[in-house]
Amino acid sequence: MSTSTLGHASEPENPPVAIPRQAWLSLVAVVFGVFVVMLDGTGLFVANPEIATDLHAGPAGIQWVTNAYVLVLAGLMIPLGNLADRFGRKRMFLIGVGGFSLTSLLAGLSVSIGMLIAVRVLQAGFGAMLIPAGMGVLRAAFPPDRLARAMGVFAALSGVSFAAGPIIGGLLVQYASWPWVFFINLPFGVLGVLLGMRIIKESGERARQGFDLLGAGTLTVAVVSLIWGITQAQAAGWTSANTLVFIALGLVFGAVFVFVEAKVANPMMPLGLFRSRTLALGSVLMVMVMFSMLSLMFFVTFLVQGVLGQSAIVTGLSMLPFSVMFAIISPFSGLLTEKFGVRKLLVLGAVLFAGGLLLMLRVNAEARVFDLLPTFVLGGLGLGLMMVSATQAIVGSAPVEKAGVASGIQQSMTQLGASLGTSVLGSVLATVVAGSFARNLRGAFGGRGGPAIDALGGSEAVHKSVELGFPPAARSGLAGQLAGTGIPRQQAEQLAAGVARAAHMTFVNGLHTVYLVGTVVILVGAALALFIKDSEAVSNTEQTVHV
Repeated sequence: MSTSTLGHASEPENPPVAIPRQAWLSLVAVVFGVFVVMLDGTGLFVANPEIATDLHAGPAGIQWVTNAYVLVLAGLMIPLGNLADRFGRKRMFLIGVGGFSLTSLLAGLSVSIGMLIAVRVLQAGFGAMLIPAGMGVLRAAFPPDRLARAMGVFAALSGVSFAAGPIIGGLLVQYASWPWVFFINLPFGVLGVLLGMRIIKESGERARQGFDLLGAGTLTVAVVSLIWGITQAQAAGWTSANTLVFIALGLVFGAVFVFVEAKVANPMMPLGLFRSRTLALGSVLMVMVMFSMLSLMFFVTFLVQGVLGQSAIVTGLSMLPFSVMFAIISPFSGLLTEKFGVRKLLVLGAVLFAGGLLLMLRVNAEARVFDLLPTFVLGGLGLGLMMVSATQAIVGSAPVEKAGVASGIQQSMTQLGASLGTSVLGSVLATVVAGSFARNLRGAFGGRGGPAIDALGGSEAVHKSVELGFPPAARSGLAGQLAGTGIPRQQAEQLAAGVARAAHMTFVNGLHTVYLVGTVVILVGAALALFIKDSEAVSNTEQTVHV
């Protein structure tokens, strides 16, 4: 059984340790490597509507472009983080960056939604190498009492890619095509590999003990089964056998994993890590933060391009205030965490983010892009405070020799929250559409029904378009289909216009419900943050994990 002894890096008799120059150089190298992942993720948000149209994908298919990636990433993050700790963080980081960049090339060459999903699975495998290895490099390079500052600067520099992603993605989609959202990763990946080879120093246990294959296997099956069950819930329902079986399987294998880790000589993830209340609560809070973030970022692109009828580049620009505020606040968040502690920053960030989500309730189908500005400003500030603090709570509460594992935990919780966000909130939106679209459609025509209107109100294909925001292309396509059935063109156009009005009203009402759910989740997270112990900190020499 694992046990931990925690030291206190912030004791008065221990003066602050200077940050070595090599640590800052390592931070720059890691940021360039992680840049490809950040750029890929945020650019993809903007490209999703175009990908759905070009590859003839419905809501489930386009969500699987994200979900398949998340599924593999979350399942492998902790095992590969453990490998990085044992066999070299630099080595795993470089392989991950190079592999992610090459699979980005394959993603851009995809000719079907199935091929794109398959390549995203490969991308996720390499992403699961580079992210925990890169965070482990930082944990080893920086003094523990300055780690929050490093995390803040890391988040700010990463925020540049977060900010650039939607804009670059919008420009590429509008003036080139969606594959270039993936192709653009390649030069940044090459630069990341070259800098990493030159700058990063190798770190890791280089232990000769055998790798915990049983623990890695049971954990991977547990995480993948759990997330698979969650993602299936949107299509099959939360009470379906397909959903419940996989969720139950995930919980069973999770229990087996805990049993294995308590018994094996060299556990992949020492259970003593979770004796730190800060690490344990930080892991839960990371899920909640990402869940609420997805309630805003995943669906807003369909609002802007579908309901508001704006281009991809305008969509990217509309999201810029969110990214800029995130990038600005993140380094200050690191400094504030050092001064005031993790707990206060998490609560403040959650309140700001919740306020931004509640402001979205003012947005209707006639809104302007400018109306989103207050939400994005508050959301970016809140997320910047929460992400840095939650990351510090997890990674900073683990000993340096388990930095890769702790980073894997942090990233696995991030991906679990993202998966829950897209699946649970997608189900919420689909439920609202199914329950209100037909009624709103009749209302768009003055309460009158009729065979054509009733057929459109019950059409599964139309419902799927509504869930995507019913963009202008869907309206013109529907008008063409109706005209092809013998309906006069002018009448077909009028019918399509009425469907668009009802669809946009329904979609916006669904978004309001989504934002309310996100608000409740993040405020519950704020309540949990009150129980975090700011005094739990570690140093490279004071904390040991005995196996």
